[in-house]
Amino acid sequence: MTDEATSEPEEQFAEDEVGDGSSFLENIVFITGEDPNAGSFLLTVGIITCVFVAAFQLTLPEPISNLLTAAVLVVAVISFLLGAILDMLDYFDTPKPGQ
Repeated sequence: MTDEATSEPEEQFAEDEVGDGSSFLENIVFITGEDPNAGSFLLTVGIITCVFVAAFQLTLPEPISNLLTAAVLVVAVISFLLGAILDMLDYFDTPKPGQ
């Protein structure tokens, strides 16, 4: 390998950051959709949590279902915190440039 081959990804990453002028919040559209809404985000997390808890509690034996339910609840709390952080950063219901 040459020095050029190892430095190309770093240069490309730096160009992407500076060249586009995009921020982290603009790059998470794949999670929240084109027109993000805090209510729909939290409602989706809640519905998915309920479905997984019901599926685990009704189909699996006691110790396994309790462990998986606890794991789902931990992921749900993390998702709710992510939603709260995004809401504090005014990501939801904010008009995008050009709209």
